[in-house]
Amino acid sequence: MNNELIEKRTFSLTESVFAWLCYFAGYAFCRAFPVMEFPLGGFLFIVAVFTFTAIFLKIQKHKFRTWPTIVAASAIAISVSLLVSTNTFLYFWTFSYAMAAYCYFVYSVLGNNIKNDFSDFMLFDFFKAIIVLPFASISKLFLAMFTGKAKSSGKMIGKIFIGVGLTLIPTIVVIRLLSYDSNFLDLLAKIIDFDLKTIISHIGSLGFAIPIGMYLFGLYASSVENKGKETIKAEDCSKAYQSLKIAPKLTVITAVVPLVFIYVIFFVSQWDYYISGFVGSLPDEFSYAEFAREGFFQLCIVSLINLLVIFAVVLFMRRNVAERSITLKIISIVFAICTFVLISTAIAKMLMYIDSYGLTPKRVYSTWFMIVIASIFIVIFICQFTKRIKAVAVSFSVCVVLLTVLSVINIDGLIASYNVNRYIDGSLKTVDMRAMDDLGDAAIPELVRLSEHLDNKYGTDISTEECGSEDETYQELHQKLHNAAFNFEYYRDEESIFAKNIPVLRAERALKRINLI
Repeated sequence: MNNELIEKRTFSLTESVFAWLCYFAGYAFCRAFPVMEFPLGGFLFIVAVFTFTAIFLKIQKHKFRTWPTIVAASAIAISVSLLVSTNTFLYFWTFSYAMAAYCYFVYSVLGNNIKNDFSDFMLFDFFKAIIVLPFASISKLFLAMFTGKAKSSGKMIGKIFIGVGLTLIPTIVVIRLLSYDSNFLDLLAKIIDFDLKTIISHIGSLGFAIPIGMYLFGLYASSVENKGKETIKAEDCSKAYQSLKIAPKLTVITAVVPLVFIYVIFFVSQWDYYISGFVGSLPDEFSYAEFAREGFFQLCIVSLINLLVIFAVVLFMRRNVAERSITLKIISIVFAICTFVLISTAIAKMLMYIDSYGLTPKRVYSTWFMIVIASIFIVIFICQFTKRIKAVAVSFSVCVVLLTVLSVINIDGLIASYNVNRYIDGSLKTVDMRAMDDLGDAAIPELVRLSEHLDNKYGTDISTEECGSEDETYQELHQKLHNAAFNFEYYRDEESIFAKNIPVLRAERALKRINLI
């Protein structure tokens, strides 16, 4: 099918319906964004956009292969964080991955992969799906909406939109001019249960839905027409990869040996200091906080540098493609081992810190990040002994699995539960209320559980206005729960239903249990 025929082709009725769905998906995206404020809306949007696209592709008789189906399932699984977590940082990354996975899903189901579904070219496939193909057919949305069997209905809807657009400004002006009359405003409010700000917000969403719909349908149109086949081909990637191999082996060895030498000296000189992290003993000159922080982030950065070094060696070292370079194997193994020592040391230090002061989101995410880096190095290490493993594809899969685990386990609730349990059993001296603030609504059920424990201990009642206890932890807890109850009673009831999620509902139920709301 040449380009002239593609430009002139008539879209089917099913494709026209899909085009309109893409437009309404753009509107729904605007209403669900930002997901930090509307987590339930964001989750429902992700599920809906994958569902109606899958149904459409099935009607079009496209086959769902294993790998794109797994990617789609991972996106929905990861987006569960919008339901079970209150961490806005996690919201951003999970929603971003879900949107990238959606683009890849459409792109891959329609047969546009550079090589195989599961290959080391996967990152290039994501790039093409997100950046290249949607813009290659960015204008096709309107052709699908208003041509073929949908032409008459499309024109009718288009005329309605034009009419609404033409009347919008004069209507708003008239309403503003007549708003001096309170009786008029009251009657208008009863007829239309929207204030002017809400109406303008919805109209703005309808406007911004146009470029988003163009992007979504452009992705489909380019993918079904295989426009990306001649862009970033496997042969081009292989040639470009080979052209980068400009560094002689001797140069590479000379560059990496000093780094390895520095690591050896470092490990030997700091042996007693770093072994303390593994045996759980604290050096005399450090507190637990100082010991954990001392060098932790430096170790993280060095681990990342090691990953970049291996990447650079693989990319630039000159070698015979048909042979497995023994030099590359040795360099990869040595740097992997060095990184394992660095990461295990950093994690051991962090575990000591957690044992002494409890969990916080930063401590958890720092540890998670180190586990991600360690997992990638494990893949690199294994790849030196077998040709069967695709390093990039497997590393990507490992990162997605670890992100999925982080997303579905309600990490904020687990952090709160861990700290409260430690305080109740006496192994933690205090509960850091500032750290609990970072956990949002996920911490409230656990704080309510803590208040019930302390009420039984002191004979107090957390629901009373007066604190009733001189215990500092109880005083902070009393203030925090009363502030949370005030927030729920006067603000949360007015929020959109799409701003709710499981932690919010559990927090509200917990506050009701102790008669604060």
